[in-house]
Amino acid sequence: MASGSLEVEITERAESTFEDLPDLANSLIIESRSFHRQYASLYFVRLLKLRPAVLKQAELRWGNLPDNPKFVPKVLDAGMKRCYIVGTIYVDMQLKPNVLNDLTQETSLVAPTIPRKYKGTEDKISIEDESGRIQLIGAVLEKEFWVTGTIVGLLGKETSSGAFEVQEVCYPGIAPQPPFPLNDNPKYVALVSGLNVGADAATELKLQLLTEYITGELGTNATQEFSSRISRLIIAGNSIGTRQLIEEDKKTKKYGYDSTRYDSGPLAQFDDLLEEICASVPVDIMPGSKDPVNCQLPQQPLHPSLFTKAKEVGSLSSVTNPYWCKVDGVTFLGTSGQNVDDIFKYTDSDDHIVMAERCLFWRHMAPSAPDTLWCYPFQENDPFILENSPHVYFIGNQPQFEQSIIEGPEGQKTRVIMVPSFSETGTIVLVNLGTLDCIEICIDV
Repeated sequence: MASGSLEVEITERAESTFEDLPDLANSLIIESRSFHRQYASLYFVRLLKLRPAVLKQAELRWGNLPDNPKFVPKVLDAGMKRCYIVGTIYVDMQLKPNVLNDLTQETSLVAPTIPRKYKGTEDKISIEDESGRIQLIGAVLEKEFWVTGTIVGLLGKETSSGAFEVQEVCYPGIAPQPPFPLNDNPKYVALVSGLNVGADAATELKLQLLTEYITGELGTNATQEFSSRISRLIIAGNSIGTRQLIEEDKKTKKYGYDSTRYDSGPLAQFDDLLEEICASVPVDIMPGSKDPVNCQLPQQPLHPSLFTKAKEVGSLSSVTNPYWCKVDGVTFLGTSGQNVDDIFKYTDSDDHIVMAERCLFWRHMAPSAPDTLWCYPFQENDPFILENSPHVYFIGNQPQFEQSIIEGPEGQKTRVIMVPSFSETGTIVLVNLGTLDCIEICIDV
């Protein structure tokens, strides 16, 4: 080395193996979009696939009781002797939006106000199957989360009024899980959501610090060494923000869509940000409720033409919402938050992580679709069913960071993670691929 020259130590980026799980991923891709079909087939397929799992749990719990209750295959055949039935929950909610009522009562073009919660004091809960529907009563109803579309088993008996009095409830339970791999070398997958690129100046500064942290340009040598252990970044929706308009720009155009209002700045800024990050680490980008893509689930990948610079780097993957993948043998499942946000409206609780945990026990990511959560009218399958449990289940765009571990009777172990909006909290979550431990990194200005 020449006299006076400086030796620069280069830190190598950690690399992980990656699989996109084609069987699961392809089930979320919509090849031909036809919306003339009814949603009844989706409910039928859901009941058909989840009924065996519920029945298995019901037989384990109630098959050896002293009074020997029997399984009744059709809910309308439940008699006044104690028995158990399996079917689909339906919650009749007075506060739930009803498009037919909106159309018949329409007197103006003003959109109806959507309540924060659908749950009310006059709600009626029923269970249904191929034979029909029967109303549920009983004190147990006040102790459970009731969401339309969940498949459940109920122990009880029919009353003289024709309702079914519920005494106990069981669910499909946690689905089987592939073995957890042994990863000795600590590596991390970074999770972030709600970037809202271009929304305001404060967000832009936090995004620049986030970029520098992930690419290893921020902090001390120890910080940069730790950042180099991030082997993949997953962005869980709501990435492209909307600039705040000045008062004069808020005046609406009298007729039609005003194309002069379109602002390509946030999208171009997001493309620049992705180009810089993708040069250092592979990135998966999921769409969200505020991104330029279809609003019904499963949301399809953001079109590659939106990222003219980042796609040339070769390490950017535009993926669906929900999204399955496997990193170093660890299975990830994530959504951009719409499923949990909709379940939130069915309950009195404000505990979002409990609602995400319930999805694992229900074996279904989005039970309220298609009732109150828009989704595609699938006919022969329900891609939201959890036939296998992931090792990591993350939900984007949540109010705050939370985490928990859910364990099943057969050794299943799933880390549940609430990923908050980055533009609001400055939070990025790192998941250790060897232990499933989580680290919350906060970037603030």
